[in-house]
Amino acid sequence: MKRIIIALFVASALGCAYVESPTQDITASSTLHAAMTGQEVANLLTTLYNRVDPNCNNSPTAPAFLCSGVVLRVTDKKPGETHHVWNPSPTSVKNGGISFSYFRVDSKYGRLAWGKNNGFMLYPIFGAPWDKVDLDFLCSFPIDGWTWNRTTPCGPHASFPSQSQRCRSAGVTTAEQWKAVWDSSPTNQHIRQCGFDVSEATGKPAANAFYQSVRARGMLGTAGFNEQNEIVIKTWPQNMQDTLPLMAFFFIAGGDNAGLSEARGNQKDFYDSTTAKIWVPVIRLTPPSTISGNARFQYVASDQLILP
Repeated sequence: MKRIIIALFVASALGCAYVESPTQDITASSTLHAAMTGQEVANLLTTLYNRVDPNCNNSPTAPAFLCSGVVLRVTDKKPGETHHVWNPSPTSVKNGGISFSYFRVDSKYGRLAWGKNNGFMLYPIFGAPWDKVDLDFLCSFPIDGWTWNRTTPCGPHASFPSQSQRCRSAGVTTAEQWKAVWDSSPTNQHIRQCGFDVSEATGKPAANAFYQSVRARGMLGTAGFNEQNEIVIKTWPQNMQDTLPLMAFFFIAGGDNAGLSEARGNQKDFYDSTTAKIWVPVIRLTPPSTISGNARFQYVASDQLILP
């Protein structure tokens, strides 16, 4: 069933007539995705960004990040550093979670985490190539959760052990309740907030919890637009480049395109590190400049260090 859902998702997003039969060979499916052009990736990112589904397939167990929105992580690789940016950092290995942001037309922001200018984007689980692993999403904060200050990435902060634990445990199940806690104090709001639990491991339906996180972000207005949200994914093993659902590297377009050089270097590093020489595009991301504006995703051939 999952294979059929993914095939229908990709067909719809790319505007193609392809529909998979239940018995189609997995290798053939992988080849379909591997053949996506840079422009098709940019088109798919635009489609994902503009989808405002509260869940996927009208299912209470299928959170919207499975089929809509763009999940991205900023990177920062200093000249001369040789680590692979898709590998978990020592901090992520220690605490068990890796921080990403969720980018959608109803969950937008004009600035990335720490003001960084490049990073990578993941395929949604309902739309990833067949040979990629399904990553485990753990929790979602409507605005930066300052997770480096918490006992675990989704856990409480020592200063506010009751309020800052996972939302369900803190008695917060709606966006309105989350916003009331946020408004309850003019200070320490980031570490006082709870994170909405979206983990499959809990056995609880996660779709509404994630949608409440998106709704809560919308209630923050300009404050939300000026700062990214945070979604935490369970730390994966090192050197998973062959099976990691990495969709694209990106940089922030504008000015002197300062992030382009690093994005191009990461593209080549990924290509050289994968067994099958997997090519993923470098995409130009233009965040919205105002709260009423929208993001743009562009593929430009001259931005690529490696061409397919």
